[in-house]
Amino acid sequence: MSSWYQHQNWDETIHGEFYAAYREADPQTQEKALIHQAELLSKHLDNGTLKAAESLLILWMSRHFNKGNAAQVYELMQDICSRIGDHDRAREFKRKLEKL
Repeated sequence: MSSWYQHQNWDETIHGEFYAAYREADPQTQEKALIHQAELLSKHLDNGTLKAAESLLILWMSRHFNKGNAAQVYELMQDICSRIGDHDRAREFKRKLEKL
């Protein structure tokens, strides 16, 4: 497993390095990296870091969506949205999760 998607924290430098490595990776690794990195960042209390995790998952949904990982992503999105105070979106992801 590569360290480019195992950051515990997030800043502009890490953001740049992550996306540079992401662009070079094969699609399967890209998908795995987005979910894994978002999962690590979603443990934070800081809204900026939670927003970074959210944006990684939004990228997954737009470029790599597959039913096999949808439940994990929807669950993470529900948790992130709830923690940043976006309760409407949290409920939306809860409904999506229930429909899977």
